[in-house]
Amino acid sequence: MARFGAVGKGTGMQNLNPQMLVTLWNIERYGSLSAAARATGWSQAAISQQLKRLEQQCGCMLVERNAHGVSLTAPGLTLARHGELIASRVTQAEGDLEEYRLHGSSHLRILAPPSICSTLLARTLVNLSRQTDIDVSLVQMEPPEAIRLMERGQADAAIIFRYGSIPNFLHIGEDLRVEYFGEDPLRLLVPKSGEVAERYEQDGMPVDLALLHDESWIAGCETCQANLVSIAHKADFEPNITHSTDDYVVTQNLVEMGLGISIVPELSTLSFLRDDVIACPIKDAHAVRSVGMLTRAGDTRESIGELSDAIKKVAGHYLRPVQDA
Repeated sequence: MARFGAVGKGTGMQNLNPQMLVTLWNIERYGSLSAAARATGWSQAAISQQLKRLEQQCGCMLVERNAHGVSLTAPGLTLARHGELIASRVTQAEGDLEEYRLHGSSHLRILAPPSICSTLLARTLVNLSRQTDIDVSLVQMEPPEAIRLMERGQADAAIIFRYGSIPNFLHIGEDLRVEYFGEDPLRLLVPKSGEVAERYEQDGMPVDLALLHDESWIAGCETCQANLVSIAHKADFEPNITHSTDDYVVTQNLVEMGLGISIVPELSTLSFLRDDVIACPIKDAHAVRSVGMLTRAGDTRESIGELSDAIKKVAGHYLRPVQDA
């Protein structure tokens, strides 16, 4: 368990100690001073002393006793959030150091969603293996979960996407930065034998979703479902979601069997598209997702730069230029 010394003076208080903030966070996590002491290896007396000193410095109560142990006051919760960030950064530093000891600076842990793994990222990793000595560990993961792991320092980079209909759905903290490489249009997946496909093949016009308000819908991951609902609301209807899966092959099978229609990214149709379904363009300017790479702020390692450059080169073949970065 890492322990810290005092830092410099701040406005209104002296020598605010990062260890005390971490201790406050641990009190919140474990629900009592004794439980926090057991979990961290401090004595309960030491925990109590740190808490008392921090309350004296702040000039207010940070902890309240209750029937189940203790709970934090409003200012206590505010300071505990900073303690959580401090603990997270120390854990991240320890992990980075261990990773360097084991693999050197050329090993990268990357997270990416399935549709991007099978196309853009697969080609990128092939190019990296041929042109550099970077060793990559890849795990498939949707953006919300990937962001959480990045915040904990458990990955070096994550390929994420942001839907045009819900640009603020993902919450990216100040410790992370994202660079968008291009846009991936969304497509309406329908049976080739259906009326929508026949109409599209006749006139070639993007499909107006308002005409599909009575259809059953197949949703994807949490973010994808939020996008579907948002786009449907813009077309003045509530989608009747009857199935949910983040497996695009399963989605295509369900569509082919007439169990619903779906909105999918174009990238997901490039590696595999059943002969009996069709992916139609959508008449909605927000029917697009931006694809980018998430890294930790201040991570200037050469391997991260090489990964970014490699993705940019491949993105030009799969994505259209970003219209509104």
